[in-house]
Amino acid sequence: MKLTPDICWKLGRKNAMQVDSKIIKLLREIQARGSLKLAAEETGVSYRHAWGLIKDLDARLETLVVQMQKGRGARLTLLGEKILWADQYTRNRLSRELEIIDDEINKQLSDLIDNKQTGKLRINASHGLAIARLYALLQESNQLDIDFHFRGSLESLRELANSRCDIAGFHFPKGPIGRQLISRYRQWLDPERHTLMQFATREQGLMVKRGNPHKIKTLKDLTRRSLRFINRQEESGTRTILDELLKLEGISSSHINGYHNEEFTHLAVGALIASDTADVGFGIEAAARQFKLQFIPMISETYVLAIDKSAPKHLTEEFIRYLKSRRIKTLVNALPGYNARHAGKTLTFEELFPA
Repeated sequence: MKLTPDICWKLGRKNAMQVDSKIIKLLREIQARGSLKLAAEETGVSYRHAWGLIKDLDARLETLVVQMQKGRGARLTLLGEKILWADQYTRNRLSRELEIIDDEINKQLSDLIDNKQTGKLRINASHGLAIARLYALLQESNQLDIDFHFRGSLESLRELANSRCDIAGFHFPKGPIGRQLISRYRQWLDPERHTLMQFATREQGLMVKRGNPHKIKTLKDLTRRSLRFINRQEESGTRTILDELLKLEGISSSHINGYHNEEFTHLAVGALIASDTADVGFGIEAAARQFKLQFIPMISETYVLAIDKSAPKHLTEEFIRYLKSRRIKTLVNALPGYNARHAGKTLTFEELFPA
């Protein structure tokens, strides 16, 4: 048994009415597909019901959230787009807190019902859009019972080394930065105990507002006191890479305004820049594109999955089957800056950590 906390919206002040969760999904699908009919199908409701949900929301807000265009489908109004943005922004800001709450309540529930998690595959993984899509796919499986938690790259590896999970997902940068970081990652891995598998590659760089109004081009520009920077949390793969890049450039983090302002996901960083709470952040191209930000590429990295060889074989084999599937490759390749062509390929320690 697992209880998962989630976010719901209410409309009004006194006696506020809860907004049907299907409305948010419906708006998201209308934005993506430009059709109420297709959005209704994807949401799993009839066209008539979808139309009723939209008109009910229009009536309660006393304005339109969806504009129907004869012969041209449907599109969100500015208000409809803002509602979607508010939902995404809130989820991004609270994702880490919800994860912590999830851990706490389910540990206590597990203790009460003496759930020993027999036959459960334990996965700790660095957060990213690709791994989130793999997690969603794994949840559909009838063959796999998974205990999944987002952790920083180094924290996930530490948990694997201490036998507190069966699979650890981590990001590792290519090139000179990767060589500088080998000892920090390699210390938690053992060729006798662990198998390494590639999942995807992605691009990391600076995310700035569209049009780049502050003319940011390099990491040295971050030292301008007028700029507001937003960072990732300590021990995240992204933070580790940024720190090494700053060291390589001879830039002190103390000269960056906002260096200690932290968020736990790339999407949260993107949301803060899009909402004008920050001017620049370091993260992935896909997050920048999602919030219509400009992206300045700086480094490529590989998402690696380290698998404990002692984990139940039937579970890890099923996991690898999903990892190699055409479906996950298609889902990940649709993300800007991602490539999952070699998902499921075994990596040797020498390939990932060259001498």
